[in-house]
Amino acid sequence: MEVVNLSGFAKWHSLNSIAVKDVPEEGKFVCVLQKSSTKEILYIGGTTDLRRRLFGNYIGGVGGGTTQRIHALLFEKGAIIDTEVAWKEVTDDASEEKQLREAYFEQYGRLPPWNKQF
Repeated sequence: MEVVNLSGFAKWHSLNSIAVKDVPEEGKFVCVLQKSSTKEILYIGGTTDLRRRLFGNYIGGVGGGTTQRIHALLFEKGAIIDTEVAWKEVTDDASEEKQLREAYFEQYGRLPPWNKQF
């Protein structure tokens, strides 16, 4: 039985071929990165600027520690070929992100591998 409920994350986009036109311009979002081949959840995060997060941070490599770590995994380790992203618009990105992370932690005893571990 899957504890992490990904309902509302209907469409998955390959990070290797995602286009700006595919990503909403405004809103609050929770996004999930997963390994395309196995559907393993790699990262759960929230943002108020999804385009900047995906194109500027993760793909572009601009930003802080988490951004640099994910960018390095995508490009230095070649994971961009096998990584996809989905998102859903929410009213409170921090609350929804926290709920998903807690559900993941409850199921696996740790956070997703690309999230900062305690």
